[in-house]
Amino acid sequence: MTRFGALDALITDLIDRGELKDAQYAIGFDGQAVETRAFGGATVDSRFCIFSSTKPVFASLLWRLIDQGLISLETPIVDIWPEFGQHGKDAIVLQHLLLHTAGIPSPMISHEAIGSREDRAHEIEQWPLELEPGTAYTYHPFSAGWVLAEVVTRITGMPHGEALRSEILEPLGIDRLELGVPRDRLGDVRRIDYIRQAPFDVFQAVTGQPSPPQDPGAEDPFDIRGFANDPVVIGAGAPGGGAISDAASVATFYQALLHNPGGLWSDEILTDATSNIRNTFPDGLALGAPANRTIGLIIAGSEHRRFALPQHGIDLVMHPFGPAVSPQTFGHGGGGGQIAFADPTTGVSFCFLSNVIDRDAFGAFQNQQDIIEAAVTSIA
Repeated sequence: MTRFGALDALITDLIDRGELKDAQYAIGFDGQAVETRAFGGATVDSRFCIFSSTKPVFASLLWRLIDQGLISLETPIVDIWPEFGQHGKDAIVLQHLLLHTAGIPSPMISHEAIGSREDRAHEIEQWPLELEPGTAYTYHPFSAGWVLAEVVTRITGMPHGEALRSEILEPLGIDRLELGVPRDRLGDVRRIDYIRQAPFDVFQAVTGQPSPPQDPGAEDPFDIRGFANDPVVIGAGAPGGGAISDAASVATFYQALLHNPGGLWSDEILTDATSNIRNTFPDGLALGAPANRTIGLIIAGSEHRRFALPQHGIDLVMHPFGPAVSPQTFGHGGGGGQIAFADPTTGVSFCFLSNVIDRDAFGAFQNQQDIIEAAVTSIA
């Protein structure tokens, strides 16, 4: 068996069991991707929507602008975009957006507006404030990213995807990770699809109440399949979850956070981003454990809560990157079981990408943890 035989066998078995379709992983070390494998219908040249694993990549652009003195963590967004302050949003500063404490977690850009910068900005200006900024952690799936996109464009004079390319990706030599991909460059992107069914009503199991009735005629704005496969949405480049990449590019990006080639960022901003945990508000998804979020990344940390539903055979430790990594590990996962992280204690980065959304959320989480453990074990 090869060094990565156990990891490869696990992924192959998950595909054979219908718990994955296409997949790809990459391992980074010493500043570059050193191993890339592909499975199912994917090849090493395939690309995937990387969902929320996009967030740290785009955040790294804001770190660059902070280093250049063009904005600071304490800058009110209204100083750059006065119209943003409507409906109580005037107290939001840059740090709130990066820490998911801005108090605007829920809004989505409409499909009608998503392709136009002007239309997006107009919708954002009308968003209401939901929580007082800086008072609680509430994950902002897409909203904070779109605000950051407009901020970047107003500062740099470039569309946000072009600014990311110019300031971060080109200096790092990463050319297969893109934010805002035109229709004619989508031929290598694997289509996202749903698999399996949830084995039980999760909402009812957790709360004791049946799930609220769903309107079968209503469009679900959080339908990730529609979001990730839509050329208009992909072309817009959602900074909170819409980059297109292969696994090697993501693993290489995390190597850059470990080694900082060319001094792209200051030591101070990288320390803040990769180890100086700024958000210790309770994370509801982690059962009250600290959110452990920096200005763009999640830190593994050492405090993790157990989630158990014995009647359904569920007993999981809610660890963002699995127990096999060090507490200093930083990264960010994404919908569909995407995994991306770097461990400073080993110097290794890892990225796993797939093209499925597993409706069995608990089963998918366990598979993700198994993949991480197999990867870390193979590297050790």
